[in-house]
Amino acid sequence: MKLQPTTAAIGLLFALTCAAANAEPAGPAFPGNEAVRIVNGKRVVEAPPLTAATQRYIKGGGKLPPPSASGEVFMIEGPAGLMECRSVYLSDTGCVPSTLGTTKRSRFWTVKVNGAWLHCESRAASPKCEAATAGVPGGMGTVE
Repeated sequence: MKLQPTTAAIGLLFALTCAAANAEPAGPAFPGNEAVRIVNGKRVVEAPPLTAATQRYIKGGGKLPPPSASGEVFMIEGPAGLMECRSVYLSDTGCVPSTLGTTKRSRFWTVKVNGAWLHCESRAASPKCEAATAGVPGGMGTVE
């Protein structure tokens, strides 16, 4: 038996495609990250704050290179989605789209939880986190 595309079947396929394309944007990649919210059906992301030293670096024309292929990265939610960054802030030059799920590497997560910015070693149910104001985390993050 050969299946023949019918107008109804094509219409249903088109409707499902449109519904998927117009679906509500995804929430945060890190459970409980208050920096990512869905407001009126749109994904709204709050960027981590810049330190005074970082602000001076950027104002002085400093630009970060993208993360190395094998080094640790800081996972930060940005307006364009989950990013892998060379440092603890979003940067046009120092961040690239996430390779989570395709590339194993050491990752730290920069997230906002209970109103405070934290660096966490993993997305586990009880992640080990420290205050973002304490500086860059030491040691290795979780390899994901």
